[in-house]
Amino acid sequence: MKRNWRSNFGGCALFAFALLAGCASGGDLPRRIGESLDGIARNSASGQFLYVDPGTPGLPQPLLYPVRRTLLGWELAFPPVAVNLGRSGVAPPFEKREGDGRTPSGMFPLRTAFGYPAAVAGTFPYRQVDSHDLWVDDPQSPDYNRWVSRGETRATSFEELLRPDPLYKYALALDYNSEPVVRDLGSAIFIHVERGPDTGTAGCVSLPEKELVQLIGWLDPEKRPQVVIGGASAVAAASAGVAGQLPDDLPPVLKGRLSGGERLLALRHGTGGFFAAAVSLPPEVGGLMQAKKSWRPECPVPLDQLAYLVTSFWGFDGKPHYGELVVHRALAAFFMDSLHHAYNGRFPIERMELIDAFDADDFRSMEANNSSAFNCREVPGRPGVFSRHSYGAAIDVNPRQNPYLMLEEGGRQQGAGITGAAAAREFCLGNPSLCRVLPAASVDHLDRQEQRPGMLLPGDPLLTPFRQRGFTWGGSWRFPDYQHLEYDLGKLLPGV
Repeated sequence: MKRNWRSNFGGCALFAFALLAGCASGGDLPRRIGESLDGIARNSASGQFLYVDPGTPGLPQPLLYPVRRTLLGWELAFPPVAVNLGRSGVAPPFEKREGDGRTPSGMFPLRTAFGYPAAVAGTFPYRQVDSHDLWVDDPQSPDYNRWVSRGETRATSFEELLRPDPLYKYALALDYNSEPVVRDLGSAIFIHVERGPDTGTAGCVSLPEKELVQLIGWLDPEKRPQVVIGGASAVAAASAGVAGQLPDDLPPVLKGRLSGGERLLALRHGTGGFFAAAVSLPPEVGGLMQAKKSWRPECPVPLDQLAYLVTSFWGFDGKPHYGELVVHRALAAFFMDSLHHAYNGRFPIERMELIDAFDADDFRSMEANNSSAFNCREVPGRPGVFSRHSYGAAIDVNPRQNPYLMLEEGGRQQGAGITGAAAAREFCLGNPSLCRVLPAASVDHLDRQEQRPGMLLPGDPLLTPFRQRGFTWGGSWRFPDYQHLEYDLGKLLPGV
C-alpha cells in the first residue's frame, strides 16, 4: 500500500523532532539502564524517571539519570549527576530497616517537594517548611513515617524539616513505606542537598543544590514521575514482587498463599538459610479466617489491616522449618525481625500454624503446642474485651513449655492479694477450680528455674528481640502467661 505525501512528511517531521530532542538531551543512556527501564515500563504509566544507579565494580560512583519516555524510547533529559547514597550502601528490595544507614532499593513514586524558600520554579507540587514541620522516625509511634506539625504527635524521635544546615533547603520526598506504613522499615527517605561530595547519607540520596533545583523544575506531576534505585537485578526483583523471592524448598501451600498477597510488605533473607516474607492478606487466607471464624465483621481490625507472614524457625528436631502467622500489617517487620533473631540463636519452636488449623479454638491450639498470633477472641474471663490477638498484636509461643495461669471468674477475688509468680503457681496448683494451668500438660514447666529448650526466659534469643521492639511479656504478670507476648495498642493505633 502506498503512503501519501502527507504521511511521509509527518514521519519525517517526527523523526526530525526526535533528532532535535536527542540533541537537546544529556547524552546516551547506558544500555543496562535502558533495559532495566524496559522491564519497568510494562507495568508503569510513568513518563519520567530518576534512575539512581549505585554503580558497578568498574564504575563505583553512584549516578542519577533523569530519564523521560519518548515515542522512540528512553532519553536523558540532561546529563547524569553524581550522587551520594546511604553510608552503609543500598538495601535489597523490602529489606531496609530504620537506622541501618542503607538507602532502599526499588521503585517509588514522587508526589511532593519541600524546602526553605517560599517557592521553586516548575509545576511540581512544592511546600515551604517552617519550624513546626516534623517527619516522625520513631518506630514506636502511630505517626511513624508521617509528616506532622509540632505539638500534634507524642513521638520521641523525628526529623526537623527546617534544619540549621542546607541539607533540606530543597528536597524531594519519596513515597516510600506508605499506605501501609510498616514499623521499622525506614522513614524520611528524601532526595536532598548534599553535605559534600562523597559524603554518605543516613539512607537518603543527596546531590548538589544546583542539580536538585534543576530536577524539581523538570519534574511534571502529569507524567507520574518515579524514582528507581538499585542495580538491574535489584530493580527486577522489586518489580517481580514476592514471586521472585521465594526459596525453592518452601512448601507449595505456603508458596501459593504468599503469591496470592497483592503487595509485598517486608522481606528478610538471612544467613544460615533464614527466610521470611510478609504480604498483604491473601484472599485465600482471608476466606479461611472467615470460614473458621477467627475473623468476623465485629472484630476490632478489618482484614485489610492484617498481613500474612511466613518465616523460618528451628524445630525441636534440630531442623529448620517454615511457619505461618497472621499479624497486624504495621507490626509485620517487628514480628519478622524478632523471629530472625530467634532463628540465629537457634531458639526451638514446636510448630507454627494459623489458628484456623484448629478451628480458631485457642485451647486446641495450646494443646497441640502451636505458636500462633491472630485470633479474634475475648480475653478469658472478661466478656466483651477483645484480646490483643484480635488486633494481630500478640503471639503465643510454645504453650507446652510456657504455661498460662488462667484465673477463673470465681478465683479473681481470692487471688487478688497474691503477688509473685511462685505464689500464683502455688495458688493455681492448690485451687484447680479457681485457676487453671493451660495447657494441662504444661504443669511440669511451671518451675522456671529449671531451664529447658523452648522456654521463654529473660535474655533468650526470642524474648529479648520482641521486648526490644516494644512487646510486653506475660511472664512478668502477677498471674503469669509465660507463652504470651503483646504490643501496646496505644503505640499501634492513633487515639487509643
